[in-house]
Amino acid sequence: MRGMDSISDKVRFEEFERGGYVVLRDFWQCGELDELQNQLDELGKLVVGEKFTSKDKSRYELTPLDQSLLYDRLKYLPALSLMSGSSAIRHMCRSLGLEHPSLMGCCNMRLDKPHDTKHLFAWHQDTVYLLGSVNAVTVWIPLQDVNLQCGTIQVIPGSHRRGLAPFKRISEKAIAPYVPFLQRDISLADSVTDEPVTIEAKRGDLVVFKQMLLHRSTPNLGEQIRWSAQLRITDLADPEYRRQRFPTGDRTNIFYVDYPGHDSVARRAQELER
Repeated sequence: MRGMDSISDKVRFEEFERGGYVVLRDFWQCGELDELQNQLDELGKLVVGEKFTSKDKSRYELTPLDQSLLYDRLKYLPALSLMSGSSAIRHMCRSLGLEHPSLMGCCNMRLDKPHDTKHLFAWHQDTVYLLGSVNAVTVWIPLQDVNLQCGTIQVIPGSHRRGLAPFKRISEKAIAPYVPFLQRDISLADSVTDEPVTIEAKRGDLVVFKQMLLHRSTPNLGEQIRWSAQLRITDLADPEYRRQRFPTGDRTNIFYVDYPGHDSVARRAQELER
């Protein structure tokens, strides 16, 4: 894993704590991405048809129905599970300050079609939806080179240190302890005016950022689908996370969990006054 040896753990940790993100170059060295892409192609041929290939969308037609069916099954690819639970990922998380890294129930894959803006994510913090420990991380794995042409992510360096940004409800979903809240339910209350950093990464690189970091996806302006995988990892050793009984976004929501800058009891009372 060249990405783990390129700089010392101490320097990498300090960089990560300061900016909230890091790109680890050439992280995957044992064919993990090839196996994931092979399994993706096998699944695509089963769902879409024999002409499917993740590297050339001109060879097949991806209908909305097939796209939905394919997307729903991507998260269950065995290779994704193996990557999620690998010793390489666990060691990397520990080097970035997660004492007891544990997977959250939201590891997934995305497919971003060319010139499709419907499924883009505006500025947000993953913590609002996924919860987890205050030092939880998202691991973003591109299956091809990413940049502004084929689409990538942008981040606001250091924004994780401000705590949870003000947010607002944009749906009428009832606030209850066991009701998950998604991005169609909550958005930032204020516009983001900070200067963003555009992430550029090669196939084989690993992009890791804190779930408290403000970030967004950019449109795919290329001709091929942009494929990526996302792992979400929390820290079970965080005392505050344990005090709140290890909350995750599939079991509860932000209106019942405290974070820096966010008092859940006060926020629920505020919502009742609406």
